[in-house]
Amino acid sequence: MTRKINALTIISDFLQPLDGKAVLDIGCGDGGLSDPLHKAGARWTGVDPYAANGGERAIIRAGAEALPFADASFDAAIYLNALHHVPVDDMAQALQETARVLVPLGRVVIIEPLASGALSTVLAVVDDETEIRAAALASLRQATANGIFRLVATQTYPRRETFADFEDFAARMVAVDQSRAAAITQHRAELEHAFRRHAQQEARGFALDQPMRADILEKA
Repeated sequence: MTRKINALTIISDFLQPLDGKAVLDIGCGDGGLSDPLHKAGARWTGVDPYAANGGERAIIRAGAEALPFADASFDAAIYLNALHHVPVDDMAQALQETARVLVPLGRVVIIEPLASGALSTVLAVVDDETEIRAAALASLRQATANGIFRLVATQTYPRRETFADFEDFAARMVAVDQSRAAAITQHRAELEHAFRRHAQQEARGFALDQPMRADILEKA
């Protein structure tokens, strides 16, 4: 039986053992990684520049370029679909900050969507991320070239995301990046047309494929 690869399996494989590790989840959104990482024994901390006050999980409001932690505070860090949301001019600083808060030889798992696949095609109607994703990859390469990190491994894998309907898709795209809200309102008809053209209907809703890339770096 072929093992299914996803973000959690990659995180588990390259950050093992997770038990007892202090893990920083950068750009954590609503903290979806909190429960599985706590279950694995990790001490999870989430930061996000759009963190809401209150909620189930205590998430610190902060940007990746100015992490409010002391040097060597964490054993590992994660960017899950997050690095390309950092302003381009701040990406290099964000990676330097990540290295600063990691212990020596601490690892960071950076998982990014590739600029291809049905989900990217639909999203491009209102937010073409081709250039920003390329900038994120370039920042990783520069961080290794500058000796801040060394590359441990790179892995690509397919991801399929399922939405109840178009409304669910639109809401989740805004939840990831609130700046999309106005464009989605303005181009709603075109976006919905693209969604219905590219999404595959399944029993649970409508699925869009999105190829992913994981880079695992180690503090040099």
